[in-house]
Amino acid sequence: MIKKIRGVLSSHINNNINTYFFLLLMFVAGVSAGAFTVNGLSSIQKSELTNFFQGFLELFKHQRVDSNEIMRISIIDNIKIVAVLWGLGVTIIGIPFIYFLIGVRGFTTGFTSGFIIYILGFKGVIFTILTILPKEIIIVPCIIALGVNGINFSVNIIKSKSIKHMTKESLKTNFFAYCFVTLLFLCFIFAGILVEAYVTPVFIRMMIS
Repeated sequence: MIKKIRGVLSSHINNNINTYFFLLLMFVAGVSAGAFTVNGLSSIQKSELTNFFQGFLELFKHQRVDSNEIMRISIIDNIKIVAVLWGLGVTIIGIPFIYFLIGVRGFTTGFTSGFIIYILGFKGVIFTILTILPKEIIIVPCIIALGVNGINFSVNIIKSKSIKHMTKESLKTNFFAYCFVTLLFLCFIFAGILVEAYVTPVFIRMMIS
């Protein structure tokens, strides 16, 4: 069963290698832009963000953080991203916006990581590896895969309008498959949310101490 799933995933990636490459490139470009944006902030903006970050660390140091609340917020945020990607996938004009959304997601990651490293220096690198990287390793590939899924479905819609022999039934089948894949990756994203809610706070406390 595992070999079969691995074979299906391998075939899927090979068939969509170009789309994966360009979406990954868009994410990396977003990360780079976010990291470089930190250097462009004014001294006042840097001071305000530094105070906010220090307050965040103090909260972890002196108060018990509710992991269930972190999970609830993370679930809402990630469901919004998945819902937008799903919605863009069912529209013909959604393909460029999928690339844009992946880039914005990369920008957020790059800016957050870049600012932490700016404040803490080498310790910021360790902090980023322990607190941001674990969940991103799980969530980001899923978001990119959902982007590929959305682009493929948009292309199928375009083909259905240009190829007469593609019936409504085949398009309906593709739609159900599209929804199933979305729910499948949402489950994987939930694993990343669990890491963010219950593992990341432990590492943050370790770093603070």
